[in-house]
Amino acid sequence: MEELDLLKKDWKKQEAYQPKLSYNDIDKMMVKKSSSLVKWVFYVSLLELGFGIAIVLLALLIQPDLLNDSSMPSWLNWFFYASSAVVFYFIYKFFINYKKISTTSSVKDLMKNIMTTRRTVKHYVMYSLSVIALTVCIAIPTGYIEGAGGMDMFKAEATLSQYLLLAVGTIVAACLVVALFYGIYYLIYGLLTKKLKKNYRELKQLKS
Repeated sequence: MEELDLLKKDWKKQEAYQPKLSYNDIDKMMVKKSSSLVKWVFYVSLLELGFGIAIVLLALLIQPDLLNDSSMPSWLNWFFYASSAVVFYFIYKFFINYKKISTTSSVKDLMKNIMTTRRTVKHYVMYSLSVIALTVCIAIPTGYIEGAGGMDMFKAEATLSQYLLLAVGTIVAACLVVALFYGIYYLIYGLLTKKLKKNYRELKQLKS
């Protein structure tokens, strides 16, 4: 019994020296934590954009007349510019979400901004995967048909089995590439949004 009493006294002494956090302090910690996560989402999106620009510049260095290639349909250029505009829009949204979370002062607003950020990331990933799938579905048939002597030659000589083989091969390749990029996006954006979701749950518990 004496040992137990000594342990209790020692615990009380330690408890007295432990920092006591108020709800306001906890709120500030959650805001800082969430703001840091959204800032990383913003930084990663910038790195991804920079990587995409580097690939385009590398392709133009290898083939300078790529954008002026008359064999390429004109809508592909419009698609490229529209896709770039959409990516810049998402980066702008990530930045706005970061600013909102870093300047919020209420738990209710913080919870709302966390949900908005997670939804923006989800839409961005869905859009990126759609563009990747579409790019693969355009690139593979185009390369195959050019290798077969052009569209006119392909139409004149291709059999039904070749059409089916091209279609199945394109779909399988698109699925594999999308699966690969989904895994990459999950490791990057998925882990960050999971942590944001955890913050949201903790804030919900504090509020209830």
